[in-house]
Amino acid sequence: MNVIFDVDETLYNMTQPFERAFKEIWQDKYDIDMYELYTASRIHSDRVFDQVMAGTMTVDGAGVYRMQHAMRDFGFEIAEEEALEFQHVYRKHQQHLDISKTMERILNLLKERGVSLAILTNGETNHQMEKIRGMGLERWFSDDRIFVSDAVGYFKPDVRTFRAVEDALHLNREETWYIGDSIENDIEGAGAAGWHAILLNRHHNDTSIIRHKPDYIVESEEELLDVLKTFF
Repeated sequence: MNVIFDVDETLYNMTQPFERAFKEIWQDKYDIDMYELYTASRIHSDRVFDQVMAGTMTVDGAGVYRMQHAMRDFGFEIAEEEALEFQHVYRKHQQHLDISKTMERILNLLKERGVSLAILTNGETNHQMEKIRGMGLERWFSDDRIFVSDAVGYFKPDVRTFRAVEDALHLNREETWYIGDSIENDIEGAGAAGWHAILLNRHHNDTSIIRHKPDYIVESEEELLDVLKTFF
């Protein structure tokens, strides 16, 4: 059996570095709910993701864009320099991420039971690898089993992204499971590729819109652990 993981919002909670950056430089400056600001920033980040992947916008440029627009949603206009400062502090904290004890238990369980593990994540290669190294994920995933869309040449939900992993690892689709948080990128992509899928729905997104229904929908790492225990 094979289990492939997404990274962001799956192996770790993305609010972690955002919250640390917010507390470091903005908590006493702006009266904004941090979690609402984070949600807004993700929406704006998604709008320029294709540009980052195409090389027409840098990761830092995308960070400036999302924070200026997210702050504008709450009635604050910030200069490019201030948005870039937040981006740099955010990137600093992304290099020192922690996976939870529950996620460690999940990865250890799968490894102990002989499941083949891999990562498939969207993003710019160096940026994603910084996070992967920062979390110490090499304990469970060797470099030849880590696939970043930037290096693959396609990005999720494009089925060719999943096919590239299949070909590289010689996977049997019927024995391959994908675990991710994004309905569009992860669940629709994996479903179209013929993989089994588990949606880790941390933020309780509307699942009624899913076209390729996942095998399981869980809302916490604890639920995910319980599900995996039933068949691995």
